[in-house]
Amino acid sequence: MKNIKFWALGLTLAASLTACSRSNTLPPVPYYPTSLMNAQQNDPNLMNVAPVADPLSNNTLPTDVTLGQVGSIVGQVVSSGGQPLHNVEISLEGNPDIKTTSRQGAFTLMNIPAGTQTLVFRFGQLETKAQVTVVPNRAVPPQNNPIRMQGEIGSKALEAALPNKQIGAFKVDQDSLLNLWQPVGLAASGGTLYVAAIDTRSLIKKGTVIKMNSSDGSGWKNMASTWLGLRHPLNATTRGLTLNSAGQILVVDEKSGTFTIDTSNGSVTKADSDGALDIASGGNKTYVYGLGGVAESDDTGVSRTLVSGVNASGNLTVDKTGNAYVPVQNKIYKIEGSTPSVFIQEYLNAPKDVAVDPRNGDLYVLDGGEIKRFDKNGEFIVNFGSGALDAVSICIDEEGTLFVADFSRDYRSAQVIKFEPAPVVDASSVTAPAAMDSGMTDTLPTDTGSDLSLDLPELPQ
Repeated sequence: MKNIKFWALGLTLAASLTACSRSNTLPPVPYYPTSLMNAQQNDPNLMNVAPVADPLSNNTLPTDVTLGQVGSIVGQVVSSGGQPLHNVEISLEGNPDIKTTSRQGAFTLMNIPAGTQTLVFRFGQLETKAQVTVVPNRAVPPQNNPIRMQGEIGSKALEAALPNKQIGAFKVDQDSLLNLWQPVGLAASGGTLYVAAIDTRSLIKKGTVIKMNSSDGSGWKNMASTWLGLRHPLNATTRGLTLNSAGQILVVDEKSGTFTIDTSNGSVTKADSDGALDIASGGNKTYVYGLGGVAESDDTGVSRTLVSGVNASGNLTVDKTGNAYVPVQNKIYKIEGSTPSVFIQEYLNAPKDVAVDPRNGDLYVLDGGEIKRFDKNGEFIVNFGSGALDAVSICIDEEGTLFVADFSRDYRSAQVIKFEPAPVVDASSVTAPAAMDSGMTDTLPTDTGSDLSLDLPELPQ
């Protein structure tokens, strides 16, 4: 009898827990991106929802918006030709802080107050608006879904807003069993990839610079070594490297200062300077990042002048005009003429490294395991995975090819990952629409009968 009572009590408790669980479960979402086209027309309930007051223009919610009276908006955004658009910025009119970006044309906005809302779609200089009736606890599409951005956007402009494609990966440790190399820094020029690498697992800890062909990783050579690779002047605290205007490799060591490596014979010269974490050259300028901050230097990396107001937190880069870009917490600072200013302050979490595309000034940021690409004005373009287990550094060569250093778990899987260049968009590939569709709003001037060039994304000068 006692066992029967316990058994009955257990059933009662289980039923109670199940009921509690069910009461906290949201109702199923009736619409999904694949069935959005005519969703509103097929559901009469959506057409009979009375609009509520807009709570976004007030500090307090009105009385007719209570807990639970929020829904979601899901939809698609395409070009005038019907191609899905990636990285269109979608925001809620009246509250631009509620925003998202499309991913291969699809987008979702959550926790939107019920009632009639207006969405703003921006892609480059194109802008379109669309209305949607938000229903509590449901995901609904905008009216006239998918949203069409008016304007001929051209194939290259469409590709430029897509992630760079991974096209290769090269093993870093192609040495004998004597050394166990893992990458910590990168530089690329003239078809050659230079890798600052360290060995912290062997009995003798050390550092070096590895040289290989940037096209396929062939021609591997341990440059900074003597005695047939048995002796290495660089230490295991080796960090970043760069190529200066004289074609020399400058390598910084966290504890031992700066080293210069002759690219022709691999000879290593140690300079009398403080230790540093990274170094970058461009436009006849060199910048060094160390524990004391960021300093401007000459081509040797030795004579340094501290740049005030920049507490760097990651590796830096320099463009072809001599401007430096430095991660500072979750922002990117630009140093122009020795004067720092905030360049990017959105979309970043903990940037580790930056690199500039010399063709058009696009800035690539290594942020955790992702690569985030911005145009030369700091406007976000696209983000994509680095493909690395432990991405530590990035660089870009003259052709716009992106390389990612993957420190990985150990020397066996340490690699350099290669991504193809992003297309450089011709201004003629984006033109104004011949006429505006009814119900659509565009910021472009009235068409004059001739093509009007637009920046989409930021175009080279």
